Amino acid sequence: MKRLLLFDGLFSDGFKNRKINPESGLRVTLGRSLTAALLVWLPVAAGAVTNGTQGGAFLLIGGSARATSMGEAFTGLADDVSAATWNPAGLSQLGALQSSLSYTAWFADTSYAVVGAGGPIAPRHALAATVYYFHVPRIENVPADVEPAVELSNYAAGLAYAWRVTGRLGIGAGVKLLSQDLSQSGRPESAASGAMVDLGVHYRLEEPDLGLGLALQNMGPSLEFRDARAPAPFWVRAGAAWHAYRDPWVSVTGTTDLAGPVDTRYRIDWPSGGIGEIGKTRLAGPGQKRGDLAVGTEWWIAGILALRGGYTFRLGSDLSSPSAGAGLRFEVEPFAYAVDYGYSFWGELSSNVSRVSFSLSLIPKPRESE
Repeated sequence: MKRLLLFDGLFSDGFKNRKINPESGLRVTLGRSLTAALLVWLPVAAGAVTNGTQGGAFLLIGGSARATSMGEAFTGLADDVSAATWNPAGLSQLGALQSSLSYTAWFADTSYAVVGAGGPIAPRHALAATVYYFHVPRIENVPADVEPAVELSNYAAGLAYAWRVTGRLGIGAGVKLLSQDLSQSGRPESAASGAMVDLGVHYRLEEPDLGLGLALQNMGPSLEFRDARAPAPFWVRAGAAWHAYRDPWVSVTGTTDLAGPVDTRYRIDWPSGGIGEIGKTRLAGPGQKRGDLAVGTEWWIAGILALRGGYTFRLGSDLSSPSAGAGLRFEVEPFAYAVDYGYSFWGELSSNVSRVSFSLSLIPKPRESE
C-alpha cells in the first residue's frame, strides 16, 4: 500500500479540479490504478525494492548476460568491464581497453540497456564509464481525451576508477548521476535526480586460486520527488570466485555471492515515561528482511565456448530464480570479440528474462613481472 500511495500521489493533483464524465470515471480510475501498479511492480519484480520504495531501483537489475547467467554471483570474479557495476575494484584486473553493450528484455515490455567502456589508463590504474537506461513504454490505458498517456524516463551515467595496490589487492570507487522523470500532459511533472557512490575491494589468493570481493553499491541521499521521498537503492555485496581447474582446454570457476540492502533510515525511540524508563530506549527502523544468496559456475572450453549456470535465492521473497547461459569468444588481431546470452526463469511470476551482451576488447599484452 505504501508503494501504491507514493506513485498514486504523482497523478492526484490533476484530478482535484477536473470534472469527469460519469461514463469515463471507471476508465480513469482503472487507468490510474494500472499505471501506478505498473510503476510499483517493475522494481518489485527486479528484487530491488525491499520493505519500502526505493528510488533508482532499476540500477539493481543485472545488466550483464555473463554475470546474471551465473546467478548474479559476480562480486568476487568481476574481471571484465561490467565490474564497474558489480564491484569497481575488479576493473584493476583489466589488461586492455574493453567495451560492452548489454540488453535485457525485462517484464511488461520494458527493457534495460547498459553501455560501458574502460581499461588501463596507467600501470596499476584503470578507468571505466557506463551509461544505464531503463525503458518503460508509453503507458496508455484509456483514450487520451480521458486520461493522457504517461511518459517515463530512467537513466544514469557513471564513472569508476580502480587501483591495483599490489599484485593481489585492488580497490575501486565510482559515482553515478541518476535521473528519473515522470510526465503526463496537463499534470505537474515529477522528477528526481541525485548522485550515488560505489566502493569496492578485490583480493586474489594463490593457494587456493580464489578471488574475494566486497562492494557497496548506490550510496547516496534520498531522492526527492514532487510529493514523496525515496531512499537510494543502497546494497552491500560480498562474494568469492574459486578457479577450481585450469588447463589449455578446460577452465572451471565456481562463484558465490551474498547481498542485501543497507537501511539508513533508523531512528531512536525515546520512552515517554520519564527518566525511569530510559532503559526502554531502542533503535528502530523499517527492518529490511530480505537479501540474495547466489551461486554460479562458468566452464570455458578451449577459451572459445563458455557454459554458465546459477541460482539466486531471494531470501524473504518467493522470487528465487535459476539461470543459465552461454558465450562465444574469438580473436581477430588486434581485437577479441565476445557474445554472451543469459536466461533467467522467475518461477513465481511464471515469466522469464533474456539478456544478450556483446563486447569488444583489445587483446591484452602479457604483463611484465613485477
